[in-house]
Amino acid sequence: MSRYVKKFKSLGSTGPSEERGFAIWAGYDIVGVDDDLSLYGLQNVETWDETRLAELGVTKFLRVEPDDEATYATLGIPRTR
Repeated sequence: MSRYVKKFKSLGSTGPSEERGFAIWAGYDIVGVDDDLSLYGLQNVETWDETRLAELGVTKFLRVEPDDEATYATLGIPRTR
């Protein structure tokens, strides 16, 4: 299992255009995977400390089991890897 983060972009509906876009970082503990998943927008953060993760606002990690098809689809990771 390896620990990854992924940035999801979102658009807010109020404020000047330069303030509307923002990013939300989400953390994942992906069971049985320790590959480079940067192609899918996931960055391995195994060696990061809590301070660096806190800078992104990541305080919790969702555990992703090998049979969690929905989360794999959300992350854009093909199951044929």
